[in-house]
Amino acid sequence: MKNRSPELAGRINFSSFTIIILTLVLGAGLTVTSETFLSTGNIVSILYGVSINFWGAIGFVYLMIMGELDLSVGSVYAFSGMMVGILMRNHWPLVPALAVALTLSAGIGFINGFLVVRFKVPSMMITLGTMAAVRGLANLLCTWLYGYPYPPSYEALARQRIGGLQLTTLVMIAAVIILEILLKRMAVFRRMYYVGENIETARIYGIRAGRQKIAVFTVMSFLAGIGGILVGSRLRFADSTIGNGLEFTILTATVLGGASLSGGKGSLLRTVVGLIFLATITTGMIVHNIEPLIQQLIVGIILIITVFIDTRMGKMGEGFGRRSFRMPRDKLGAEV
Repeated sequence: MKNRSPELAGRINFSSFTIIILTLVLGAGLTVTSETFLSTGNIVSILYGVSINFWGAIGFVYLMIMGELDLSVGSVYAFSGMMVGILMRNHWPLVPALAVALTLSAGIGFINGFLVVRFKVPSMMITLGTMAAVRGLANLLCTWLYGYPYPPSYEALARQRIGGLQLTTLVMIAAVIILEILLKRMAVFRRMYYVGENIETARIYGIRAGRQKIAVFTVMSFLAGIGGILVGSRLRFADSTIGNGLEFTILTATVLGGASLSGGKGSLLRTVVGLIFLATITTGMIVHNIEPLIQQLIVGIILIITVFIDTRMGKMGEGFGRRSFRMPRDKLGAEV
């Protein structure tokens, strides 16, 4: 029998198709109840917002597949964008400022990964502390940047267009297709599923799980840094609220997309659909003049429901016994 990855070998995720159907049904309902929802400008705006959050979602999906979380993603968003702003205020050219901000962002992820792997501390606890510390740094930078508009060269980064779509949206579409294929077909990506499914068995098969986790944590923060720079470019000035709650938005979208808090499952494509679903809900509430506090309540309820369903599905799976764990060593390749 042909071996398959843990996700493909197991039962079908509850949201494999549900999240796509729900998004289409929600969009159809809002189209019927609102004359402005299906306008070109509104759809482009939704995709534009998702294409910026998408950068934080990439690494988040990979970490969840490996059974880890990074709650500092929103703080890194705020920090990286403001770091570029503070450097350019001190007369740094754009490219060196971007390089420094992204290097520091990657460094935050490396620290997260090293502490998680070296001291075997739950990633939620480590990144919760990182979230607070980096948010403090971002708020300090915001104070120094108060009232300072970003230079035109920085503002232009997130505003490039090809045809009627922002470049960030087109990059997201291309990246989702490529990365989803790589996630399913390349050994270096498939190892993440094995680590998330059973880390001890993965080690027996020669997968250096610790190194891979550190690498993914580093990449996670690097990509979050890109997203934060695009947010700063989009807003044109420093804002202390940048990235607030982003980690929970991405977590909700990732679980809606079929990932599991216990690891071993996940899809970047369905996570992006989850982000679109949440953005559509938010847009629909704005269109129907629902108060912002009620909007937060609704998103919070969605998070609770998705985590509850994920937990219940996990317990149901345990009731039928664990799946056999097999790795095609010829396809995984030698570990370096």
